[in-house]
Formats: sequence, structure tokens, C-alpha cells
Amino acid sequence: MPHMISRSRRETNAVKKQWPVEHQINLVLEGLRGRRSVAELCREAGISTVRYYQWRQQFLDAARVGLAEPKANPNVLEERIQQLEAENARLRVQTRIFRDLAVAD
Repeated sequence: MPHMISRSRRETNAVKKQWPVEHQINLVLEGLRGRRSVAELCREAGISTVRYYQWRQQFLDAARVGLAEPKANPNVLEERIQQLEAENARLRVQTRIFRDLAVAD
């Protein structure tokens, strides 16, 4: 009988289920609220507790990064957009010049 369980686990691991990010976030948030045990949540969701804790760590890491990044100033963004538009125009002119030179040869 253990052989069948082992084979079943291998078959289960061979096909990894893709969980929507929204599902992962909702499950992690529910676990962080602490109203129910993580084991119970995982059992209902059909995932292992290891997977839950991996998702929770990813969630917390992303939150740390999001909180650590300074908020973008709209004036700085507008200035950057103008710089990129000017560079784009300059590159278009250069492209036309090179194309004309290549045709002339």
C-alpha cells in the first residue's frame, strides 16, 4: 500500500496546478487574519501548508518592496516623458537620415 501512495504523490507532483494570484492573495490574507488555522485553510484550498507559507513569504516580500519604494512625483514623471519623447523624435530623424543614405548608395 505505501507504494501506491508514493506513486500517487509522484503523479500529483508531476502536474503542478497554477493558482490565480488573486486566489493566493485571498488565501494568504485569510491566514494572516487568524480567524481559522492555516491547516484548515490549506485543507479546504487543497494545498500544502508549505505552499501556503511560500505564498505568504512572497506576499510579505512584495509588500516590503512596495512600501520601501518612494512614491513617484507626477512632475518628475511628466519631465521624464518629455525627455523620452524628445529622444524618440531625435532617433526617428537619425533613422530617416541613415535610410536615405543607404538608398543613395
